[in-house]
Amino acid sequence: MKLTSTQAIQLADAQANGKTITALAIAQVLGNASVTFASVEYVTKVATAAAHSNEVIQKVTIASVILASSLKAHTSVYANKVKRTAEINTLADALAVEKFVPADNYFEHTAVHCIVTHKKDVTKQYLYALFNNNSASLYIHNGVVVDEQHVAQYLTPSAAKQMLSKDTTVVNKTHNIKHSAIVRTISLSSIVSIKARKRLLTVV
Repeated sequence: MKLTSTQAIQLADAQANGKTITALAIAQVLGNASVTFASVEYVTKVATAAAHSNEVIQKVTIASVILASSLKAHTSVYANKVKRTAEINTLADALAVEKFVPADNYFEHTAVHCIVTHKKDVTKQYLYALFNNNSASLYIHNGVVVDEQHVAQYLTPSAAKQMLSKDTTVVNKTHNIKHSAIVRTISLSSIVSIKARKRLLTVV
């Protein structure tokens, strides 16, 4: 996927209008499909270091994702992708990967599995999306598109190192495995558009 500077600024402006794509609208688009391939556009605020808390830096992302409507469908898709992308160098690695199951988290799934809510505040709703190895992101600071080197100076040392390393490997400490299956919980208020099943949901 390709994201231009002009597109990034337009998406950031659209997200700032205060409109939100509802969970109901997403559920209606997904219908009875257990797994749906979709594209999503969203804008998030970058977490800066405490010394730069007054700086507002946005990350604009477009991504191809997999959305699951049922628990069974998601468990199969996500677990299989973890197992498929895990690093296996020893027999112990193979056994650990085979035993992998998704861990508990701060959110809980609703009747539509890809819509999740915060356990302590059900008014906070998120899109639970499995990334499909096709995405692009740009950063905006003070209304101008900037590169990662510029953003890194406003982050904590560890966050800056992670950003600049471009390492997308996920370490699962519970099972002691490394894999590249990426899941994001995207606040519905951050989403500008979702395209799925030949339908488009947008805040514009």
